[in-house]
Amino acid sequence: NGAYLKKQMKRAAWLILLILCGVSTALFCKRTIKNRQKLALVEQIGPGINLGNSLDVTGLRGRRPDAGVEEYEQYWGNPPITRELFAAIAGQGFHSVRIPVSWSEHMDENGQIDPAWLLRVTQVVDWALEENLYVVLDLHHEEWLIPTPDQEGLVTEKLCTVWRQLAEQFKDYDDRLLFEGMNEPRLEGSRDEWTAGTVDMQQTVNRLNAAFVKTVRESGGENVRRLLLIPAYGSRYETGALEALEIPEDDRVIVAVHAYIPYSFTLKENGEEKWDASEKTDTEDIDRLAEDLERLFLKKGIPVMITEFGCHEKEDEQQRLAWAGYYVNKMKEAGVPLFWWDSGKGSKILDRSTGEWTEKELVEILTGNTLP
Repeated sequence: NGAYLKKQMKRAAWLILLILCGVSTALFCKRTIKNRQKLALVEQIGPGINLGNSLDVTGLRGRRPDAGVEEYEQYWGNPPITRELFAAIAGQGFHSVRIPVSWSEHMDENGQIDPAWLLRVTQVVDWALEENLYVVLDLHHEEWLIPTPDQEGLVTEKLCTVWRQLAEQFKDYDDRLLFEGMNEPRLEGSRDEWTAGTVDMQQTVNRLNAAFVKTVRESGGENVRRLLLIPAYGSRYETGALEALEIPEDDRVIVAVHAYIPYSFTLKENGEEKWDASEKTDTEDIDRLAEDLERLFLKKGIPVMITEFGCHEKEDEQQRLAWAGYYVNKMKEAGVPLFWWDSGKGSKILDRSTGEWTEKELVEILTGNTLP
């Protein structure tokens, strides 16, 4: 009887082990399928374009305290955004538009947003959605967003106050509207401004990201499942910044990165005029970024979007086209959507007055669609 009982217990143990293995395998497969679906969804959001230097304008309130919405929007030299502009963007094959918005000069001392400004932003968002575009809405040039431990309490309170209002305003919008919690949170004017940041700054940004996600989720409605974008310190692309980024316990979060790389070619004043895909020194920044995104996020099922990239005009435009082709193809292979930074000036590809595309070959590389 003892031998029989021992044999039965052994069989039961094996059975339990098999069941546990089966359950673990099923959960793993389910999680893997869900991650793949999420990555595929985010990949479809690109290609995108930014409408910079319009609703993100700052610096006027001190000069003109009574400046209205329309005057603000045109202060940096761009015409007012129109519905036709989004029709042109969608018609060329862009899937998304990022709408940078600065809020601080449109808020009272209690952090309440001016209803007229919020109404204009809502109108612009609505126009984009009506053209079946995905929309990324953010907080842009906010001087109060200082990511240091000594400022963290005040910054967190203000960040949550703004996002609580935006979450309420857009709580019934479907998941084609995405929120990007912060734009390049960094210590402006410091030696660490355009670096991967210090450990204290990186950890502060992580806690601010968590506060943003919690605030939006708690607002209810469609915000419970809305895709939310979070940055590393400064929205940086360096390995150290990305490795320090902590992802909140949330399965609808996307990592947002800004990568004007290589800087010496894309943005540096009097920088390099030549770029060659056969030169490792020209491609290494892009290659490293693709590898880091795969290693740190994508293989774990965490989506990534490069919400800003771009390059100033060159005397030899073929160099910029070669750079763009390499960059776009590299990130397409990785499944990472790209958003071109269009400010209406040096990186302009769309004439906002006429709706005409000014850099046709470049636009074709970005969208994969031939212009007429």
